[in-house]
Amino acid sequence: MLMIPPYIGLWLLQIFCILFPMVIYQAFFQKKFMKKSYQKIGLTLLCGISILICITFPVSINEDYILDFRFIPLLIAFIYGGYRVGFCLSILLIAYRFMAGGTGFYLGGLWMTSFYLVSFHFILPHSGKWSQNWRKLYPYVLLTFSLIFFALGTQFLDDYSFTKQEIYLWVWFSILNYMTFWMIMYLQNILKDIEDVSQKVIQFEKAHTINHLLVYISQQLALPLSSAKEMISNVQKEQLTSHQAYSLRKIESDLTKAEQNLDQYLAILDENSGKQSVWSFVNELENIVDIMKLYAGVHQVELGYTSTAEEDVSLRGDRTMIRFALINLIKNAVEACKPKGRVNICLHEMMSEVYIVIEDNGVGIPSNVLTQLGKPLPTTKENGTGLGLVSTYKITKSMGGRVEVESTPNEGTKFNLYFPKWAV
Repeated sequence: MLMIPPYIGLWLLQIFCILFPMVIYQAFFQKKFMKKSYQKIGLTLLCGISILICITFPVSINEDYILDFRFIPLLIAFIYGGYRVGFCLSILLIAYRFMAGGTGFYLGGLWMTSFYLVSFHFILPHSGKWSQNWRKLYPYVLLTFSLIFFALGTQFLDDYSFTKQEIYLWVWFSILNYMTFWMIMYLQNILKDIEDVSQKVIQFEKAHTINHLLVYISQQLALPLSSAKEMISNVQKEQLTSHQAYSLRKIESDLTKAEQNLDQYLAILDENSGKQSVWSFVNELENIVDIMKLYAGVHQVELGYTSTAEEDVSLRGDRTMIRFALINLIKNAVEACKPKGRVNICLHEMMSEVYIVIEDNGVGIPSNVLTQLGKPLPTTKENGTGLGLVSTYKITKSMGGRVEVESTPNEGTKFNLYFPKWAV
């Protein structure tokens, strides 16, 4: 009969009591309560329960020193809840460990918890500026330091020597600490990714519905505009004063422009994507710039356009997709600028390529984000999905092109898009 050491069962209980509350937090609290304060209260309660259970059911080295996973939920509280949540749970941990008694209180309760309080006091305010890899790594560094400090403190500070059995026990304790912490972090990331995908699907469905609505409205407006132009043409045949004739010509000109804009919006919202065709890149870009000037005007941003390319420069690819890519970049450039900012769009022709420069004098892109462009990243926009630039990179690459980016924080950003010319 296989004999399982009793401490394995106790540690499995602690692992379950850490994992289960985190699943509840991610699956219930973050969905049920939209306010961050309520979410933090939920995280405090769940991590607090985990800490109490871990301390209540430890594995004892001797009558003074016990091994449990109390510092894992404490780490999670600091990372996901912030310093206030971590501080409250630190006080809870110290108080409950003091009630448990033993000389190990000073090392495993007071000193280690104080180490976390001091460390996170300096770490958390600056963690947002770190690279993504380092943000993932530093909790493991703290956990490693905790295990080493606790082991050496027990061995040397209190003049206690581990037996071979206790060393073996400590090795397994350390391994299970890393495994448990990795499982929690992995589970948190997976559940968060699922939630992000769900939100992006919802946003996509909303955008899809809005596109249908815009197409319907545009189609419904087309007939009245055409009828109004025809009626104006009939009225112009009658005897009119010079002022009336001028007013009618102005109205007819505005109606014609509105009709052209509707046609351009209908072309952009066309869902008949995926078709490869040859088309004039110069004309297409001019139409896009005309459309985006209205959007720039709403944001009080000046939108300029110049071209050194020939009129007959053509590209081959999915016209609808390239519209999306260029509109997305111009839109981002406009939104990056402050009022009275400027976005310059320049089209240049080379021997075998054409390239478009979209340059703004906006806030710029941080260096750590600049190196990750083209990959799925968390968006900083309130209603954004974070997938616009990813799609732009993929669309450009699918046409045999490439994207180059230059950016200086607080000075601006320049996107260079290169496309192969289509030889007629």
